Amino acid sequence: MRRDELSTRDCQIAINFLMIPPMKLTAVIFDMDGLMLDSERIYRQIFNRAAADCDFEFPATLHETLLGRTVVDMKRIVRGILKNDDLFDRFMDRNRHHHDLCFAEAPPIKRGLHELLDYLDARKIPKVVATSTPRIAALKRLTKCGLLSRFASVSCGDEVANGKPAPDLFLLAASRIPAKPDQCVVLEDSEAGVTGAHAAGMTVCMVPDMKQPTDDIRARAHGVYESLVHVREMFEAMV
Repeated sequence: MRRDELSTRDCQIAINFLMIPPMKLTAVIFDMDGLMLDSERIYRQIFNRAAADCDFEFPATLHETLLGRTVVDMKRIVRGILKNDDLFDRFMDRNRHHHDLCFAEAPPIKRGLHELLDYLDARKIPKVVATSTPRIAALKRLTKCGLLSRFASVSCGDEVANGKPAPDLFLLAASRIPAKPDQCVVLEDSEAGVTGAHAAGMTVCMVPDMKQPTDDIRARAHGVYESLVHVREMFEAMV
């Protein structure tokens, strides 16, 4: 194909690939919500409905702060903002109610996920999940989406002392592959996830979902990609 026949998208992929340092694709750690599953929009709907039931507004900026965080951290942050234990308890009760309703069905799967998993399977590259979601909910969600069997293990936010942006969850996931941290490539959508993976000494590729990364977060990522389709194309270009 001649240079003038390259599409704009193909040129951008090539530019992105040339701008980032090389990496070794030995094992891949996947985030779940916002990365594989289009579920963060569901969470925003849950927060908004629960807040409306309690007669207050749940700011979009607050949800952005909670992206990638564990349930424990979510409760701590929301409680600190509400500054009212009775209101917090009512909000959490309504939050659980709407969570059960909104996640009764499987959430949508992000574009390019199955093709990326097939690519890694064909090359026998180990892949695991590291999600801040509690284990019971994570396994249920992955099962509903037909994804649980595609991963060697699932590490969850309620299995570590410190959730993202701490490195604990990623180090746990790597130990279950098993692989050394510097052998792992992490795929993340949230700033908390990028920070945690970087702190763990891993290579992290970001696919932003609800919030675009700051310059500081971009500097910690190996690259920032529009979708999992582009991640797969980047992996293919490495071969």
